[in-house]
Amino acid sequence: MRTKCKQTIVYFLFLILTFMTVSCGRNEEKGAEKTEFREDAVFAVNGIQVTLPEWNLYALPILDETDNLYGKDIWSYKMNTEGKLFGEALQEYIRDKIVNIKVVASKAEGLGISLSGDDRTEISIAAGEYMERLDEEQQKKYNITKDLVEKVYADNLLATKVYEYLTLNVDTTTDEKDVRNMVLRYIMLPKTYENKSGDEVFYSDDEIAARKAVMESIKSATEKNPKATLKDFESDDIVVTDLIIDYKGLTERLPEDMAGIVFWLRENEISRILESDEAFFIFECVKLSDEDRTKAARIKVIEQREQQVFEEAYLEWKKDVEVENNDPVWKGITDSFNVYSEG
Repeated sequence: MRTKCKQTIVYFLFLILTFMTVSCGRNEEKGAEKTEFREDAVFAVNGIQVTLPEWNLYALPILDETDNLYGKDIWSYKMNTEGKLFGEALQEYIRDKIVNIKVVASKAEGLGISLSGDDRTEISIAAGEYMERLDEEQQKKYNITKDLVEKVYADNLLATKVYEYLTLNVDTTTDEKDVRNMVLRYIMLPKTYENKSGDEVFYSDDEIAARKAVMESIKSATEKNPKATLKDFESDDIVVTDLIIDYKGLTERLPEDMAGIVFWLRENEISRILESDEAFFIFECVKLSDEDRTKAARIKVIEQREQQVFEEAYLEWKKDVEVENNDPVWKGITDSFNVYSEG
């Protein structure tokens, strides 16, 4: 149960980061009354203030990961011709991520969604474990408390529940051509070669006919021996290539009619000689489906459908979202990001 709670929170955070970062309006731009900010507020979402400690809970892991992935030099990188620094763009990115979570979580009550007693127990345990990983100096420096961690975890879990509610009835059926990754083996003899000048040149008609004859002899041998595989014919002149690929990948390598022939081979079946303008091919289906790759492709298709449903709802919700920065605190964060490489 404990692991499930953490995984759910991390899963939704990933979705928000990857798919749902959007810029929202500002109160002052729309003529609305300005928020009376508390001193440690970073910004407000529809009047609900996000404090600096809460901001830190979201921002600090992202800053550490950014440093680890890209190094200190990334902070001086200019994002556009106007000279916006990477840190400024990342600051807006983090704000928008928090806004998204707040907005989605705020829809829970209206949808009849709430946290159960078990949910709150799991959140409390997860928050306690998080606090144990922070030393007293970190807790004091960033003013992070267990109550605050629980609040952030609760927001994320509520947002997850809203996401799951909206996507509950998404169609989970998939077409083989969209998801099945098959395990293939093939031999290719090209009709061209590279000359000394580096140009691609066709063999003579007689040479091409000879190469086709080689493929015919291989195909004939496989027909005489049902247990034969293409691996049996590998030599210095014949290269046998292993491949895990889906239908789309086949169409990118082969003419569409040839891709269809290969994709619908039965397990252990060896194709007839296939010919394109550039080469001769013989394919062998080693396995109809690579389970891991096919499962991953199926999950991706279903997640894309879920994201579409979710984004349609969110596009409506965000029309009413008002975001207002607390300028002194916001500028302080900007300044700290711009010199982050020095700290």
